[in-house]
Amino acid sequence: MSPLVTLYDQLSETIGLFIAGSSQQEATAGGSLAAAMTGNIITEANSTDDILKVYHNATHHRSEAKPIAALVLGGLSLVALGLNLTLLIYILVNKLYHNFISSHFISHLCITNIFTIFIVIPMYAWTLWTGVNIWEESHYMCRIQTLLVCTVWTVMAAMHLCTAGVHLLTFARIHYEQLFGLAPKVICVLSWVISVLLALPAVTNGHIVVYDPNMRSCVWGHSDSAIKFLAYVLILGVFFPVLFSSYAYVRVLGILYHSPIVFQSIGLYKSRWLVYAFLITPFYQLPFYLVTTTGWWRVERDGSNVPIIAMCVAFTNVLISPVLYGASLFMMKEEDMTLTARAHKAGTAGYHQHHNIAAQAQLI
Repeated sequence: MSPLVTLYDQLSETIGLFIAGSSQQEATAGGSLAAAMTGNIITEANSTDDILKVYHNATHHRSEAKPIAALVLGGLSLVALGLNLTLLIYILVNKLYHNFISSHFISHLCITNIFTIFIVIPMYAWTLWTGVNIWEESHYMCRIQTLLVCTVWTVMAAMHLCTAGVHLLTFARIHYEQLFGLAPKVICVLSWVISVLLALPAVTNGHIVVYDPNMRSCVWGHSDSAIKFLAYVLILGVFFPVLFSSYAYVRVLGILYHSPIVFQSIGLYKSRWLVYAFLITPFYQLPFYLVTTTGWWRVERDGSNVPIIAMCVAFTNVLISPVLYGASLFMMKEEDMTLTARAHKAGTAGYHQHHNIAAQAQLI
């Protein structure tokens, strides 16, 4: 058994035990109604009729309407839509994808953000506005909503990871194909395929997804199936992408701080703050996962705004990512593909030294 598989098994077991322990405490504190809202009763539902009955009992629990929160979320979504469209159009009009490898992943991230703004966020905003589950009559559509949320978040994490990899390759003077081995377009398509497959059990297994009135959203419950689902989603869709992207940007920072005089002389030393911003990007969803895995504020504090805030913060990536990646595009001075190709083929020491400085000066 490979070390990676062993690590995955250990992480899955640890996360599963942690979530199961939190679920048991939540059920004791919240009582039978709380258990129904978070999915514990679904462990006793063996048939489709039982699952639908439990879902009906939980989803018809009315929550307090939050029209102000819905308006704020809608307003920020419109701003995010404008930013993503602007960045996407800029990339397409200037045909940056011909010369900049990172622009493939950034443009695909913009498309994913736009899809999220048009499809995913409105479902949540409607529930915030009315206090009523938009899919209260359809457990299947509730599961579809969870699948969409998990899918777009995983694709965003994949695009962030790929862009971080391109940044590191440029600074380290390594050719793109030496590490990735696949065309950017292929990677973008694969990110959707893998993300959908990762989230597919949310639809095929009726024991996973419930409607949570405090979260105002269809999310995983705390049944055995939901715990297993959440464990591998956290490992494959969150932990590994965050780990590798963080490693890439830490390496980039190491290069920046290794030659501060060089970067100060060309006016790019201040770009380290942009790298710090890239480092914290994956953690916008951390409050959401803390709330959903531990059960805090989902039952014990009925009516709390914490789950709503956590959910909204998880969506802020659609607003912040076009700003950060747009800034990185405007700071480019030379094509990253040309840089990495030249650095890979260089043979003399003088040529290496010249292009080492040029490559390090690019924050792609």
